Amino acid sequence: MNKYDVIIVGGGPAGVSAAKASAKTGARVLLLEKSPTIMANKPCGQAVSQETLQTAEVKPDPTIVLHRAYALVYAPNLNYVKIDRIGFLIDKSRFLQYIAAQAAEYGAEIHVREEVLEVKVENDAVKVKTNKNKYETSVIIGADGYNSTVARSLGINERSEPIPTIQYVMVNCNVKYPDAVRFFLGNNVAPGGYAWIFPHSEKIAEVGIGVRGAPAKDYLDAFVKSFSDEFGRAQIIDYRGAPVPIGGIINEPIRDKTMLIGDAAGMVIPLTGAGIHSSIAAGLAAGKVAGEAAQEGNTSKERLSEFYTLYKPWIERIKKSLKVMRALEKMNDDELNLLAEILNDQDILDLANGLDLVRVARKLASHPIFAIKLVKAII
Repeated sequence: MNKYDVIIVGGGPAGVSAAKASAKTGARVLLLEKSPTIMANKPCGQAVSQETLQTAEVKPDPTIVLHRAYALVYAPNLNYVKIDRIGFLIDKSRFLQYIAAQAAEYGAEIHVREEVLEVKVENDAVKVKTNKNKYETSVIIGADGYNSTVARSLGINERSEPIPTIQYVMVNCNVKYPDAVRFFLGNNVAPGGYAWIFPHSEKIAEVGIGVRGAPAKDYLDAFVKSFSDEFGRAQIIDYRGAPVPIGGIINEPIRDKTMLIGDAAGMVIPLTGAGIHSSIAAGLAAGKVAGEAAQEGNTSKERLSEFYTLYKPWIERIKKSLKVMRALEKMNDDELNLLAEILNDQDILDLANGLDLVRVARKLASHPIFAIKLVKAII
């Protein structure tokens, strides 16, 4: 009874999506989550595109979508570009639970409060030891975050470059733009990263920051203090931090009988640190390949590498976004201010998400600063 075709470790966006896709193939699937419940455990702004829910096959139900919002992207001088494309602010925990419910409907078995302690790959199977039981599986999928137990157990030491992030959930706020998610760039605001304000309402907001080479909490506290009109009387009711992998996908996330996805493999859009959509897509691709491969009896690295074909559009996006991030991190605040004057909303979306970089590069090619510092780097 303890033998499975596929075992997935971790109940985040990648894990629940992998469980659903794998069970959908008819495979016998087990999802293991160490926390007491499937929920949003790491800090996250919980803002997603409408396409994210489409990929996940989840309807924008009012119990999941808190409200709709546009975006404002601020340069260091606080001039901003408005992005009119409407996205969703979601209840991420409810969202994950909905996908987990879909997985269960397809036949996946889900265990919470069960922590994986050790994983061993042997000739005929993968042995998984938890705090409660021992299992065998044909394929193990590690979707257990940046500090992956699956990766560590199997001697996979490579990890994507992290950026430390901290987020507060604040109440008794006076949010100025309750229908906008706001992003703030600048070396004085968030060196090597950005700060954000994502409102739940006029009174509740998620306020966070990601920085590199500097104390994140100090910068977040200074950022909050600079918005005294909005947060002067606010109080913190949730305070969390976590590393977010922004250095691109690791070199070898796929091995015989083994797949790493999501944060464990660096499957995050580098420039934005966004990982919900890319992780869901990774989970769906990995789960499908693993489920089919296990039932075929061929769980070799070559067979499981079909994942790269299914996930190719996201691999390209992550690579392109990483190029843009590397170029932008070398710019000073004056250059970022100037860039904000030149770019429009579609330009910013394409750069941030690794989409049509050639179009944006053509637009910037005639500018003496950006032709060298940005266009050459991203093309």
